[in-house]
Order: sequence, then C-alpha cells, then structure tokens
Amino acid sequence: MVLVEEGGVGGVADYTAELAAALARAGWAVDVATARDHSYPPMSGVTLHGLFPYVRGRTSLGRAIRRARLSKAVNGVTHAAADLPLLALVRSADVVHVQGGEWPPLGALQALLVRATGTPLVWTPHNTFERGARGYARSRALTDRCAARLVIHAEHDRGALPPATAAKAVVIPHGEYGGLARRGAPGADPDAARAELGAAPGELVVLLFGQLRSDKGVRDLLLAAAEVPGVRIVLAGEDKGALAEVADLRADARLAGRLVVREGFVPAEEAGRLFAAADVAALPYRQASASGVLLLASGYGRPAVVYPVGGLPEYVADGETGWVCPRAEPDALAGVLREIAAAGRETCRARGAAARALADERCSWDAIARRTSALYAEIAGA
Repeated sequence: MVLVEEGGVGGVADYTAELAAALARAGWAVDVATARDHSYPPMSGVTLHGLFPYVRGRTSLGRAIRRARLSKAVNGVTHAAADLPLLALVRSADVVHVQGGEWPPLGALQALLVRATGTPLVWTPHNTFERGARGYARSRALTDRCAARLVIHAEHDRGALPPATAAKAVVIPHGEYGGLARRGAPGADPDAARAELGAAPGELVVLLFGQLRSDKGVRDLLLAAAEVPGVRIVLAGEDKGALAEVADLRADARLAGRLVVREGFVPAEEAGRLFAAADVAALPYRQASASGVLLLASGYGRPAVVYPVGGLPEYVADGETGWVCPRAEPDALAGVLREIAAAGRETCRARGAAARALADERCSWDAIARRTSALYAEIAGA
C-alpha cells in the first residue's frame, strides 16, 4: 500500500511515520511518498520515496523565491509534476492512503488522478474544517467524492461533513505519541528545564506548543494568564501570524517577566525539554478535530487544558486526565488556570500519568493499524 504525505516534516509527518511502521508490523508492504527533504527515519518494511520538492527558504534561491512571493506558485507546479512518479507507485498498489494535503485544489487533482488508476483511495484530512478567510469547499468536496473512505479522528467530526461524505467516514483515533516523546530529550530534568525558562519554584508553567495561529487561542491564553498571577506562559512553534496579533498583550505589564516565546520550528530535543518544564499543555483552540499536540503532551506525561471544542473533549477526561473549560472564553480559561495553580504540580503529574495511560490504552498504533488494515481489506476486496 502507498501512504502519501507531502510535507515531510511536522505533525502529519510524525503521524504518518508511526502509522507506516505499525502497518509494516501488521504485514503490509508500505511505500511512503513524501517530500524530497523529508525527516522520516529508516523503518523496517517501509520504503521512502522523496517525490515532492519544496521551496522552504533554507537556501539563497529559496529565500529569493519567497521574497518575490512566488513560493506558492513554484510549489504548486512542482507538486503537480510530482504526481506523475506518484502514479507509478499507485498503479501497483492495493490501496492508496493520503494524509492531509497541501493546497486543496492540488489535493483534488491528485485524488482525480489516483481514482483514474482504479486503485482505491482512503483520505485522512486530519481537519474537517478550513482555516483562513478563503475556503476550498469545492476542492474538498471533489476529494471526498474520489475517496472510497474517509478516516476521521473524532465522532464530532462526522457532524461537520456533508451527509454523503459522513456515510463513508470511519472514526479511527489519533495515535499516541509516547514513542515520539521518548525520542525527544528522554529523561530531561524538569527542574533544569524550568530553570532554562526562568520559572520560579512555585510557578505554574503552561505550554502552548505547535504552529502559532490565531485559531490556536494564543490571545485567549494571554488574556487569561494576565488575570492569574504565578503562571508562566510558554509559546513555542512556528509563527503563522498569531504573534503579531498579540503584540499588545506581549507588552502588557501584567505579563511582564511571565511570557516566554520560542518562535520557529521546534526540534525534538528542544520539545522534550519544553514538555519536561511544563506542568500543563494549553489547547484553547477555537476550532479543532483531534490534536497531535494533545497526544504529544500525553506521551510526555503532561495533562492538557482544552476548550470544549470539536473532538478535543473526546480525548480529555475532565478531572482525570486534564481539564475541559466550561466555555470557550478567556474568563473561563482564567478560572481553570486558577484551579490548576491551586491544585499544584503533584495533581498535574497525577493527571499527566493518567493521560499517558489512557492514550496507551485507547490510541496504540498497533490497534490503529489493525483497524486501518481491516478498512483497507474491505475496500480492496470491494
């Protein structure tokens, strides 16, 4: 079977690597089609194909293309061209499984090409909503029609799909990231990691990790923290516009000395130290399906505080493995932060351990591979 994941780095790539390895253990011969400069590790039973070129700004040429605002056009053309060698893989496969996607119109073109080969297509969109002002409903609808099945990660997501698409959607949980956590600064000393962030001994360290976008609730978290003394906020990830949107709060006197920003892609070792320092991970997302960051926090044994949005409450047992805010509002989040601060680090550690145990039980990759294999066998047989 062929797994298609074009980015090569980041959360969807981490997910695809774990799924590919588990499917190989289940007996599948797995080909992964991904970016030319991917970060996948070697995996037994998995063949990696670097097909998709990227302009990422890592070279002088790439930076020049980005300055000219041509990277989207260049990436679009090169990705469309990469569909030709992809189809050579697809024709010999029993099933093709696309993970996420880059630009939705290109995803729709790719889905049409795969469908033309007659090889069944499975699509895991990872999000059932569109980010940004401009939506691509027609492109997503075309990809939906081309797919024999959609894999979604939360029952909530079914209600966000058109009826015909929802009928062929299958809920398979997002996999746990305990293995990923163990590979990122294993055994990092929490006290030393906290000292790196300037955290005082009694301070509650709250980590918002991953891409810093407006829909991730960065503003809500800072508004809430401004009302709760003794809380240190850490924002870590590649900025996607959120930092400019909270420039006023970054200068707010109430947060002086309590806000740490680590902007840019966070490598695994640094991520391990950040989670070691954190008492709780914050996910005050305005829209969500499931969340790899939530599973990563569980893998590090850290509880999460989430808004009651999308599929997030399906992954957090309120009062046991974390905290679910009563409302998706900064004042509600501030109330929960006060509760967490009063409960203390021991309560955070206990809930974090429970979160890791729950993820291991419900979201093991081998169990996910068995369910995914059954889905492949069903559609390949059909």
